[in-house]
Amino acid sequence: MTKRSTKKPMIKRATGEKYPTAVVETDGHQDAGNTDAAASPARDAYRDTLTHVDEKGDVRMVDVSDKAVTQRLAVAEGSILMHPETQAMVLEDRAKKGDVLACARVAGIMASKRTSDLIPMCHPLMITKSKVDIEPIPAQGDGARADGRVGFRVTSTLGVTGVTGIEMEALTATSVACLTIYDMCKAVDRGMEIVDVRLLHKEGGRSGVWERAEQANASAVAPATGATPTVDAAPYSAETADPVEPEPASPLPGGPGTKAAAPAIAFIGYQNSGKTTLVEKIIKRLTQRGLRVGSIKHHGHKGFDIDQPGKDSWRHAQAGSRHVGLVAPGQYAEYAYTEDEVPVGDLLTHYTDVDIVIVEGYKTAGLPNIVVTRSGVDRLRGDTSYDLIDENTLAIACNDVVERNFRARAAREAEQADAVRELPPFISINDAAALVNFILRWLGR
Repeated sequence: MTKRSTKKPMIKRATGEKYPTAVVETDGHQDAGNTDAAASPARDAYRDTLTHVDEKGDVRMVDVSDKAVTQRLAVAEGSILMHPETQAMVLEDRAKKGDVLACARVAGIMASKRTSDLIPMCHPLMITKSKVDIEPIPAQGDGARADGRVGFRVTSTLGVTGVTGIEMEALTATSVACLTIYDMCKAVDRGMEIVDVRLLHKEGGRSGVWERAEQANASAVAPATGATPTVDAAPYSAETADPVEPEPASPLPGGPGTKAAAPAIAFIGYQNSGKTTLVEKIIKRLTQRGLRVGSIKHHGHKGFDIDQPGKDSWRHAQAGSRHVGLVAPGQYAEYAYTEDEVPVGDLLTHYTDVDIVIVEGYKTAGLPNIVVTRSGVDRLRGDTSYDLIDENTLAIACNDVVERNFRARAAREAEQADAVRELPPFISINDAAALVNFILRWLGR
C-alpha cells in the first residue's frame, strides 16, 4: 500500500482544570492540552468536540457539504476464536451449512454496503472498493496468538472517493464476517469468541493518514516527564572506536541447545503411486492445523542438478564447488557431493525446528510409514504394493478396489498359513483430511 505524503496535525491530550494548560496549533485549530501529556498515550484527534452532537447536546448527522472530495481508504481487522476441531472442520469444508469462509467474505462485503442502514449517523457512500480477507490463525508459528488459541482473522479493506471517511464500513464488514462464521459454526461450537475488532489504517480527508502501528510505537517510546532514557552499552573496537554488534545466535537447526529431532513419518510407494500429490496435500493441511512441518524427498536416482541450470548455485557447482550453500533472509539450503547416499536418519538429526517431518520415499529405511498405492501394482516392475506392508506400516492410503484386493490376499495367506494376518487401517487416498487426523492421533495431538 502506497501512502500519500500527508502532514499530520500535532496531538495534545485534553485535560481538566487542575492541570496547567498550553495552547497548541493543530492544522488551523487551537486546542487546550496538558503539559504533562508525555506521561499518557497520545490521542489521535485533531479536535476536542464530538461532531455528532450539536451545541444543545442532541445527536445529528454531520453536514459534510463543504468538505473536499478525496480518495479515502480504511482497513479494519477482527478475529473469531474457536476450538481447534471447529477450525479444522471449516478448513476441511465439513460444515453442514456449506463453505463457511466464502459465505463470510460475501456477507462482509454486503454488510459494508449497508452500514448507513445500521449505524444511525453514518452517511450513505458510493463504495469503490470492498474486500474481505480471511486467514486461519495457527496454534504456533507465524501469525499465532500469544495464548495459542486458534480461529480466523478477518481483514476488510474499503475504499471510496468522497467527502467523508469509510472507517465504519470497514469495521462493519469485519464484524459481520466474524458473525457469519459464528452463525455457520454455532451448532458445534457455541463458545466461539469475536475479539480485537479494530481499525488498522485510514487515509484521506483532513486528518490524513492514521496507522495503528505508528500510534502504538509512539505511545511505547514516549518517556515519562523527567525520566532519563537508558541505552544498552555495546562493545567497542579498540581500532575504530565504533560500536561492534555482538554476533547473533545462529538460527540454523541442529545447533547447540536445540531440541531433539522431530518425529518422522514416511509415505512410501512405487513410482506413479500418487505419493507427491498426496504429500503436498498433507503438508498443506498440517500447516493449516498449526504444525510446523519439514519434509524430505528421496530423489530415487543419481545425477540431479544443483538448483536449476543457469542459476548461481548451479554455476558454482559446474565450476567445481563440491559444497554449495545458499543463505537468504529467513531460509538457507545446502548442496554437497558425497561418495555414498546420506542415510535419512542423518538428515533427520537436522530437523529440530519443526513438529513433524514428512518423508516421501525411503521404502527400506524402517521409518513409521503409510503405504500409498492407486493400482496396487508397480507398472514398471510388476511388483505389488502389498509387499511394502511391514511392521512399520501405520496405514494404507488407497482406493476401494485396492483395499478389496489386499484384504482378499490377506485372507488367502491366512488360509494357507492357518494364521490371520492383521492389516493396518485403510484410508481413502482421496481423503487427505482423514489422513491428517490419523497423523495427528499418531502424534498424540
